[in-house]
Amino acid sequence: MRDLHESSANFSGSCLKEDLLKEKLLRPARDIRSILRWGYPKFSTIRFVADHFQLSLEERHILTRVIMPPDRIVSRINKKVACTDIKDRNLLLDGYNVLLSVDSLLKKEPMWFCDDGYIRDTRYYFSKVKQAEDIEEALNTILDFLSETGPKSVIFLFDAQVSRSGELAGFIRHKLKEYGISGEAKTSKTADFELKAKGGDPENNVIVATSDGIIIDSVLKILDIPACLMEKMEIEPLRLY
Repeated sequence: MRDLHESSANFSGSCLKEDLLKEKLLRPARDIRSILRWGYPKFSTIRFVADHFQLSLEERHILTRVIMPPDRIVSRINKKVACTDIKDRNLLLDGYNVLLSVDSLLKKEPMWFCDDGYIRDTRYYFSKVKQAEDIEEALNTILDFLSETGPKSVIFLFDAQVSRSGELAGFIRHKLKEYGISGEAKTSKTADFELKAKGGDPENNVIVATSDGIIIDSVLKILDIPACLMEKMEIEPLRLY
């Protein structure tokens, strides 16, 4: 019973913290969006408004992740593929981006609905190696989702420069066989370039799974796996409006 009470208290405390954070950032977010409509650059606008409201580094990071210039919003939203529309399609996953985002979701980190329609967490990823050491639950959750939705093939792509990426790719290849999913996991020294090149070529007919805005802008079709999982788990993201 004590554990239940402690868990309930932690959950309530977390919700209160998120509510206070959202309330604090609503007005800065509105001001930033109003300025961006006039064509001012995003990062200098966020810095200007954040300085005015004396926001912390964490709060500035959240605004940077959530708020998008108007000229990016429509094109990014139009690239989204429905969670149920990947059956018999080729899927290319931005490995660390998807795994760490789902890991944040499972660890009940704040998940934000961003202006461009995608779900993003706002954890700092100072060390992908440290963050990726305990991602088996996130991986299993993703593979369960893929088993249910039935893509034709799945490729996990990881940055070769990150230490132990090769080991992680090998582990995922084993898990793909275990789940009976046709696919591959590999590393690349030019992972972002490959994601953009393969996802941006209409002849490949590839759907890219990522929330990285730079990659989204360069490819044709995007799957937002954290959003799909949150819908299934009936979890509402935080919204700054």
